[in-house]
Amino acid sequence: MKVAKIPYLNAAPFYAGWGEDPPFESVSMVPRDLGVAARNGVIDAGLMAVADWFRVDGSFDLIEPAVGVAASEHVKSVILFSHQPPRRLDGRRVVVTRESSTSRRLAQLLAVAYWQIDIEWVAEDELEGDPVEAADGLLLIGDRALTLMAREDLGGWARPIDLAAEWWTWQALPFVFAAWAVRSALPRRERERFGGFLSGSLALGSERLGEIAEAHAGALGDAKSLAAYLEHITYRLGPAELEGMRRFRDLLAEHDIQEYQDARA
Repeated sequence: MKVAKIPYLNAAPFYAGWGEDPPFESVSMVPRDLGVAARNGVIDAGLMAVADWFRVDGSFDLIEPAVGVAASEHVKSVILFSHQPPRRLDGRRVVVTRESSTSRRLAQLLAVAYWQIDIEWVAEDELEGDPVEAADGLLLIGDRALTLMAREDLGGWARPIDLAAEWWTWQALPFVFAAWAVRSALPRRERERFGGFLSGSLALGSERLGEIAEAHAGALGDAKSLAAYLEHITYRLGPAELEGMRRFRDLLAEHDIQEYQDARA
């Protein structure tokens, strides 16, 4: 069994019980690469971006009980750094990290349906020059977003737009960025065994959030702020989180946002 491991602080509590030799093969990859690997049959389980899970639903099942990365009111690590308020980005260029699957679709949905603006989305590796000077916004996720948020000058940007906060204001529901999923074709006993292992590892990690924060303190922020960040995240997905997932899926379909505008994404 091959399991993908997301190398972000917000996923670290899931790995507290893995040790150096977990009972499966582990491979590190960012969310977008994980989604591609799942579709290509390369991995059997992972903390999958929900927008990617929508695409493989039927060949991957959510772990039961459901676990993932969700947030209410704000998240602080999915940030559109901007020179302008969101609604003043109409017709402007926004650079998007290629690490993301869900967040870039959330950004596009917010632009079309909530902010009601038209944004020119540019893949980060296609931009020439410094994004602060060459674009009007930069969407970052995970540790890169935390690193920029920890800088007093925000790396030269005027304001951080927290996409989970925008979603909360619009829909009054938690936003689920990723959920653990396992390949449906695996034997049921193997899927259940992995689910039990993961739940136990998360229980251990939930007791050690302070230690995890201290271990990552530095460029991402100080230990106190990182602990508060981890404590705010919802890891066990309840009815409100699952409803948030369903709402996001329905809105993507309603506004015909099934894939990011960049055809190579």
